[in-house]
Amino acid sequence: MEVRKVTDFEWEIPRSGDMLVPGKIYASEAILKPLLDHKGHEWNALEQVRNVASLPGIVKAAIAMPDVHPGYGFPIGGVGAFDPDEGVVAMGGVGFDINCGVRVLVTPLHRDDIEAKKEEVADKLFHHIPAGLGSEGELRLSVEGIDEVLKKGAYFALERGYGLPEDLEYTEEGGRMEGADPAAVSLKAKQRQFKQVGTLGSGNHYLEVQYVEEIYDEKAAAAYGIEVDQVLVAIHCGSRALGHQIGQDYLKDLEKASRKYGIPIRERELVCAPIKSPEGQRYLSAVFAGINCAFANRQVLAHLVREVLCPLFGLKPSDIRTLYDVGHNNVKFERHRVNDEEREVLVHRKGST
Repeated sequence: MEVRKVTDFEWEIPRSGDMLVPGKIYASEAILKPLLDHKGHEWNALEQVRNVASLPGIVKAAIAMPDVHPGYGFPIGGVGAFDPDEGVVAMGGVGFDINCGVRVLVTPLHRDDIEAKKEEVADKLFHHIPAGLGSEGELRLSVEGIDEVLKKGAYFALERGYGLPEDLEYTEEGGRMEGADPAAVSLKAKQRQFKQVGTLGSGNHYLEVQYVEEIYDEKAAAAYGIEVDQVLVAIHCGSRALGHQIGQDYLKDLEKASRKYGIPIRERELVCAPIKSPEGQRYLSAVFAGINCAFANRQVLAHLVREVLCPLFGLKPSDIRTLYDVGHNNVKFERHRVNDEEREVLVHRKGST
């Protein structure tokens, strides 16, 4: 595979074979080196970039971000935008943990304020916030309740007293993805989520109490209200079992759709359907519902963090504010400039923001 240097931090896989667009890799030479090792596992990531570049309707380029590594279908750290009329929606561009993302909370505390209570903070967070495989939260929901979660996203949690209205101002899509259809989500997926709203899960999910060690952009930090040694809390999780079940359900449906519409299947998880097809529309409706589930989940978890930190340090809930809540396993329509023209495209982001 040919990889051309464009700049010190941009590389290109030129079009070849059935690629419709080039591949773009944003990385330093040190990061790129293991990706070019044909005998190493990381090489598969570049093969996946090529595969994405061959999907119908892709525009501009198949993009790999600096943390790119092999995934399922799409590389993790991969981005692909598709023409809404000619393009496809691909399951591998979203993955199984739909809207896995990070919410960052900013506290008024500094490192010295928390140093003496570190163990107590860790213990209380551990006991108050459900974590681990199959963990269950305090919310007990029915099918009707889950349907509300899938339609309302973070608003569902807010209406039940979890979090603050201003949290939603700093949440992607305002915490609610339009176009979600609970009817596109299977009963099995909903049942798996009855006790999981407000849980962290397992794998690489985490809740971390952090402090700002160094600031690289003083102007940006001032705008965000962040300073050195300030304590932040990062919450990394997604749509839990519901999102995974949506992925399992639609893997089969999109495989059938790929064959129906004559789309070559280069990897099983890269199955897809034309965006405007009934199969593509139904999958998007289900994914948008999964996105809302994750927004609700992180909204509840932020509330639980406040319930721990506020009494420990004499704070009000409003003293702990949301800096941002952004997903990295998503697909949605966005407007971007493509070839000097602003247009709507369907953007897949797998492990990237």
